[in-house]
Amino acid sequence: MLKIDFGSGYNPKPGYKTCDITYAPFLDYVYDEEKNQILYCKKGSIDEFYLRNVVHHVKDLPRLFKCLKYYLKENGIITIIDARKEYFLQNVILDIIWYRYVIPRYKIWFSKSYRDYSKILAKLGFVKIDYHIIEEKEVSTWLKKL
Repeated sequence: MLKIDFGSGYNPKPGYKTCDITYAPFLDYVYDEEKNQILYCKKGSIDEFYLRNVVHHVKDLPRLFKCLKYYLKENGIITIIDARKEYFLQNVILDIIWYRYVIPRYKIWFSKSYRDYSKILAKLGFVKIDYHIIEEKEVSTWLKKL
């Protein structure tokens, strides 16, 4: 079973392979934004993608989700943990402080407005199989269907 913590370069979920946009030597996979592909990965080989605090850092969500769908097995899942709409502004403020002043990483982009990613996933044929709230975060799990 292959599970990838996507965007996890610096703090991966235990038991998951790592994938990020950097070319760090400790990563298992690299997401090439320009080509919209995961390097060294085969179509339909992933059982689960786990995205924690990643969605608000992606400029083109439909493009990324199409890429993840390509690599997911039939009935594979995507789990997303990201800021709830009610907490989005404070999340942006913390991102600005963190990625521009505390640990300057100017390659990190962040949305300045909340985007409802569920509509994008549904349009791509994903089915929401779980949704719950943990404090300021929303957690959703999506099943890939053909």
